[in-house]
Amino acid sequence: MRGWGPERPAYLWLLLATLVLNVFSGIGSDALGLPISPDRLTLAAALGLLALDPWAWRRVRWHLRPVHVAMVALVVLAAWSAFVNDTLLTGYGLFALADRLLVPFVLFAVAPVVFCTPERRDLLLKALTVLGLYLAITAVLERVAPSLVYPRYIVDPSLGIQAGRSRGPFVASEAMGLVLVQCAFAAAFLSSRSRRAWRRIALLTTALCAVGVLLTLTRSVWLGALIGVVVACAQQRELRRLLPVMLAGGAVVVVALLAAVPSLQAAVNERATTTRSLDDRRNVNEAALRLIEREPLTGVGWVGFIDASDEYVRQADDYPVTNVRIEVHNVPLARAAELGIPGALLWALCVVLGPLRAVLRRVPRSAPVDLVGWRLVLTGGAATWGVALLLSPVPYPLPNYLVFLLAGMVLAPSSTSTADSRGVELTAGGSGLGR
Repeated sequence: MRGWGPERPAYLWLLLATLVLNVFSGIGSDALGLPISPDRLTLAAALGLLALDPWAWRRVRWHLRPVHVAMVALVVLAAWSAFVNDTLLTGYGLFALADRLLVPFVLFAVAPVVFCTPERRDLLLKALTVLGLYLAITAVLERVAPSLVYPRYIVDPSLGIQAGRSRGPFVASEAMGLVLVQCAFAAAFLSSRSRRAWRRIALLTTALCAVGVLLTLTRSVWLGALIGVVVACAQQRELRRLLPVMLAGGAVVVVALLAAVPSLQAAVNERATTTRSLDDRRNVNEAALRLIEREPLTGVGWVGFIDASDEYVRQADDYPVTNVRIEVHNVPLARAAELGIPGALLWALCVVLGPLRAVLRRVPRSAPVDLVGWRLVLTGGAATWGVALLLSPVPYPLPNYLVFLLAGMVLAPSSTSTADSRGVELTAGGSGLGR
């Protein structure tokens, strides 16, 4: 069935549009002269239509699980902390609450309902592949032909951070890298499920995304992508056999690129050897530990660390203080510093029962077979995301959205059951989905 219809409802298309349009959220929307990010509108419309669709909720029975309770508790705690510390109604505090906690958790909860069939999940694969192709081409053009980059704000060095790297529409190289990795894994999976044109597009996207990751010049993404490939391949016997060949082939391609483009080699060497960002990270992380020691139960308040950091940063004996008004570059530490140890434990519980459980838990034999591949896609992206969590604030919406959305899909067999047209439950764990 093509276009609109019961199997392709409007809320499905709106949610796909949300993921694609989110790359232009924030600075991108401001630069394009938009009063509000379009993805905010499409997300609200998607969730509204989904809530009003009785057939969707009769077809897929949603079950409350401990992870959902933990997510609600964390959002309530963070909202209360923001309210008490007067950051809830600030633009930064409100959007940080939405993009880092609320929306990812909502996507985790609704993913089993929205993407309840292999056909719908294939649409998500294609959307991520097309998005990855655009981002990868943009990454290359930023390096070799910036005059061809569109939208033009992407190459404006006065916008965003890390000018000189491939930053894409996020105007942030780490966000670009995290999404490129996720799209690369999605495209690789699509190539195994498609024929002809889509297969060729998917293979091209996978290769270009790998090049784009290198061009972001972001060490956390490089390390995370490498770990993601290894961990994802370790999940399947066939891929384990191919892993040495894949790693060797990747190394050859990287060496060839660096040899062919001397300016790229110089940029990579500079990024690999720079220490200033490491010093900044150590300074703010040490400051966060001092803050936690002083305020172990409540922290300094939601997104309050930047304003309080001056009080907790100290000059170290072996590295300089170059920047103090930045976020904690370790998300678990940031949650503890801003929400207290109870908040950090709640956040950890959400991650363990959500994305981590989805990565570690085998897909049941009775579940749709494509979920096995989706688990590999999640594993690669989540591993990269996990490395970034330990090395940066990860404030970017889309990487957080994708990890929790895919985790919700992979865990669908344990959080939903299917029903017939009369609403009578047929199978626990979603075993009938897409069959």
